[in-house]
Amino acid sequence: MKVLFIAGSSFVAVVAQMIAGNSFFIFNFLDLSLILVAYWAIYRHRTQALFVGSTVGLLQDALLGWPLGYNGFGKTIAAFVIGQAAKRFNIEGPWIRFALISAASFLNALSMLLLFLLLQRNVSVIFVGASLMQSIITGGGGVLLFIALDAYKRTHTDKVS
Repeated sequence: MKVLFIAGSSFVAVVAQMIAGNSFFIFNFLDLSLILVAYWAIYRHRTQALFVGSTVGLLQDALLGWPLGYNGFGKTIAAFVIGQAAKRFNIEGPWIRFALISAASFLNALSMLLLFLLLQRNVSVIFVGASLMQSIITGGGGVLLFIALDAYKRTHTDKVS
């Protein structure tokens, strides 16, 4: 059942980003799938976050028509970095989460850039600047989403008590 939930949420994140990216320019730089990976790494289980990262990355590659593995590799590395940071450090503050999600997003893009270079694909210089902008916007979006999620959990917990 959990595997179906992971696959379904990954599919919804990728499709929502594709639809919103066609309608709103800012969603081209907001990586919803990386925010989903960060959610699994911070709030759920780190090992499952690796599975979510590879699943959502492969799904993203398949839907975008890229060679399979580029996004899967990058998202898995991002899940590993976020999971290890969540294990070793206190990441409750919004600035720390912003830095962590932004760094993971840039690491995701950097790993894809290295794969492009290793496989001798054409890479534009604009990719690095766009990746930096994407990491900042994804970090901000992730922090805002996690603040809202924490506030919801806090309110829900207060109602139960």
